[in-house]
Amino acid sequence: MRTHFEDRLAERYDRALQRGELHFIENEVAHIKEKDIEVSSRGFSQLHNIFEGSRVNEEQQQQKPKANPFLPYSQELFVQEHGKYNLLLNKFCVVPQHIVIATKEFEKQTDPLNPEDLECVWYCIMQIKSRPSLAFFNCGELSGASQPHKHLQIIPLPEDARFTPPINSCITQEFKKPGEIFEIPELPYVHYIALLDPQRITGHLGHNEEVSQYLNDVFHSLLDAMIEGLHKQSSSISLNSLSYNFVATHTWFMIVPRSKEKYDEQISVNSLGFAGLLLARSEEELELIKNAGVLNILESVAISKQNIIMDESN
Repeated sequence: MRTHFEDRLAERYDRALQRGELHFIENEVAHIKEKDIEVSSRGFSQLHNIFEGSRVNEEQQQQKPKANPFLPYSQELFVQEHGKYNLLLNKFCVVPQHIVIATKEFEKQTDPLNPEDLECVWYCIMQIKSRPSLAFFNCGELSGASQPHKHLQIIPLPEDARFTPPINSCITQEFKKPGEIFEIPELPYVHYIALLDPQRITGHLGHNEEVSQYLNDVFHSLLDAMIEGLHKQSSSISLNSLSYNFVATHTWFMIVPRSKEKYDEQISVNSLGFAGLLLARSEEELELIKNAGVLNILESVAISKQNIIMDESN
């Protein structure tokens, strides 16, 4: 049974789509399996044939100051308020009912998440009852973040359980204690994962300080582990200069540090890439992804485990 939130989300999405205030970009999905990794048996997905025509007058647009779509936001994309946040629809989406959580007042996208941010994310995840959903946060200039105004995003996934985030099967087969930080040996890039304790979060629909503080503690344990790991490589690393991607579901959190924003100066990668959902804007990009290999692409824009092993051996 859908919640009132889901009904409102669907109604606002359909209305904005019909009025031309929101654009759903038709796409196809190509499934790619690599190295017999369990995550890729569910598919690293490439959504292609999208954003065609968006490059018209691109050079002219780049010369203009980038507008802040959240101040002011379009009323046609507004879903509801939640505390200090506006819940909005993504104007250009490849997944229907894609939600953007934006702070009402300007905050920097480079600021770490805090208990209020995570409480709002959890509220949305818990309100989307009829299907799985995926939350993500792009932090830093190399993360694929599109706006300097602090915002998180949530995409409801298809109801078919097979379409949970492709990386999900890799993570959930690891029998770890909740809160224990671990990584997937088969993935070639540095990443940090923690399972959530169901006893600490079950039954809470948001507006719960205990739950939001718990989620904040888990997030910052991952952030601290990442910073500590990077400090071993370079003592000049600072929180203000970090770029990373954060991905969350109702059962786990993951954080991935970044080394660059694009692969081969062509393919931009954000948090969705590390969930197993990589976007290609053309048939040519899709072929490039297939030829290069998804794991190679992610390793290239993240931090290679191989580089760390080599550094530690010197």
